[in-house]
Amino acid sequence: MSIDRRRFLVLMGAGLGSSVVLAACGRQGGGTATKVKGPTVAMLQMVDAPPPNEVRRGFIAALAKAGYEEGKTINFVQKDAAGELPNSTLIMKQFVGGKADLIFAIGTPPLQAAMKEVPETTPVVFAYTSNPWGAGAGTPPGGVGQHRPNVVGTIGTSPVDKELDLARELVPGLKSVGLIYNPGEPNSEFEAKLLKEEAAKRGITVEEQSVANSGEVLQAAEALAQKKVQAFVKIGDYATIQGFGSIAKVGLKNKIPVISVDADDIKLPGTLATLGWSYYDDGYAAGELAVKVLKGESPATMAFLPLTKIDILINRSTAKAIGLDVSDALLAKANKVVD
Repeated sequence: MSIDRRRFLVLMGAGLGSSVVLAACGRQGGGTATKVKGPTVAMLQMVDAPPPNEVRRGFIAALAKAGYEEGKTINFVQKDAAGELPNSTLIMKQFVGGKADLIFAIGTPPLQAAMKEVPETTPVVFAYTSNPWGAGAGTPPGGVGQHRPNVVGTIGTSPVDKELDLARELVPGLKSVGLIYNPGEPNSEFEAKLLKEEAAKRGITVEEQSVANSGEVLQAAEALAQKKVQAFVKIGDYATIQGFGSIAKVGLKNKIPVISVDADDIKLPGTLATLGWSYYDDGYAAGELAVKVLKGESPATMAFLPLTKIDILINRSTAKAIGLDVSDALLAKANKVVD
């Protein structure tokens, strides 16, 4: 899946690449060393982190169930962009140059790169994507005829309205929440706007701190704690995916409830609750779409698929540590309670 040396140097000279691409991003999806007879699926995610990894795992499982088994009947090439938007463009160029039979874009920025670089002769399936419209994939709601003919996938916009309702259920009389995100990410900007709109409907003030990368998250969380926010909330954002441990730490120290949209965050001391999609299920649903495409069905005949199933997880140990009582009704409503 490599591009020739001359083209690589041109891309690097144009500022589209980074040494990080070569150091951290290129690897086979699950260890396939030799190409086998069968289609090649190239997969790109922004970062190596639990949420997109779970999406990829679900995607591969769906293909395996349909008979596309890695190392036997299908080839996987998996890369991540190390959190850098320019890297996603370079990697997509590599995928195109390597003539992948199908590209799996895990996240809004990889999908945006695919829409810029992938010709309409190559099918693209996406998942873990909050804003396919902003990425250039189509127009809402993404029905047949409302998207690019070679693109289909799942829509996983974070349920920020339900996240705020959960925050208010945990903190009765909630009037302010703290939000940390990178406005340079198209997915983050989109979800932050939705969150602020939903907060306004509920009479909740959103105190914001913008960051450029995960290294700035701790300082941003401490700044919001000084403003006495009543809870921290999270949206789909790569900077806070990587730096969420800092938010949970500050929340625990200052006894501020922390609510996330990423289920894996419930393991972090200081995370009180999570509410969101199952990322494995997201990837699995996208994998089922990919199976249809690999079997000859055109993405143009399919509609984008919104996620609907929401899981609520609550950490009772964190609740006790910050001195918060979680009602029996809410505990009963949770899909999982962590002690």
